[in-house]
Amino acid sequence: MYIPLHWHSTFSFLEAISQPKHIVKKAKAMGLPAIAITDYNGMYGVPAFYLAAKEEGITAILGVELGFVLDLKGTYLTKNIGNICLLAVNDEGYYTLMKLTSLANQEGIADKPKIDIAMLKAHHEWIVVFYGGLESWIGKMIISGEPEERILEMHEMLQEIFPEKCYLEIIAQDEELFSELPKVNQLLLHLARKTDTPCIVSNTYYYPEPKDKSIWEMALAIKDNVKIYDPSRRQPSGQYHIMTADEIREICLKNGYKAEQIEERLKTTLSIGEQTHTSLKFGQTLFPKYEASDLIKELYTQHKDTLILPLEET
Repeated sequence: MYIPLHWHSTFSFLEAISQPKHIVKKAKAMGLPAIAITDYNGMYGVPAFYLAAKEEGITAILGVELGFVLDLKGTYLTKNIGNICLLAVNDEGYYTLMKLTSLANQEGIADKPKIDIAMLKAHHEWIVVFYGGLESWIGKMIISGEPEERILEMHEMLQEIFPEKCYLEIIAQDEELFSELPKVNQLLLHLARKTDTPCIVSNTYYYPEPKDKSIWEMALAIKDNVKIYDPSRRQPSGQYHIMTADEIREICLKNGYKAEQIEERLKTTLSIGEQTHTSLKFGQTLFPKYEASDLIKELYTQHKDTLILPLEET
């Protein structure tokens, strides 16, 4: 048993084709106790996902995947800007995620939403953070040849912000299909041992069933404005459906990982799921409460009778 913690829905615009209700039904059919949503740069899919999970009787883990850099004031090549995944532990964590998502969309780089270390220091309450894979900030640094000392420094900064809630992510894809994935996974494992950081395992999923991959590639082509028969279109290697624990094990064993290591990473996903408890409220309008100044209160007291118009007689 494990919990998929890294998932993109149709609300990751044309990057995935998973409807929240379909994903939840699939998770229920697989006997999963919980499942997470981590859409790119937005939390628009959270309400539908939460309600679908509640209806099916499984736990909805609410999250988001945002672009991440050391300092928004720095200069970065767009191709070298990677992502970070954040999960809410409770309601307060959910509100924090919404703050970070709003800030990311205000303070992006090259029109892409981004957060940095300073934002996470200011808004980190009740959040779990994890990262790994080719598109993560740490994966981008590894692929671009950044020194290990620099990568370690960034990782330790995040560990300091998220003590006991910082995880590394090992991607469960056939490493023979990727030129860079073995390098990224191995350095992550090296960092995990060096810094005593727990690891999770995920394949990162974008569609429910294996048969849906061709439809997903069609969505990618539409987003990139290329023809489906264009040889230069995105044709991702690997499988990105919701995998069973046995599928995860099979791939990881093929990649040369030990069975006990795989079980430990699967178990860690369960422990994260056990930490999360969010309860969204629906059917009511929520307005922020602003405290007026004493001057405004005094003016209101003096003039309230003239501010409220009487009802016309009919």
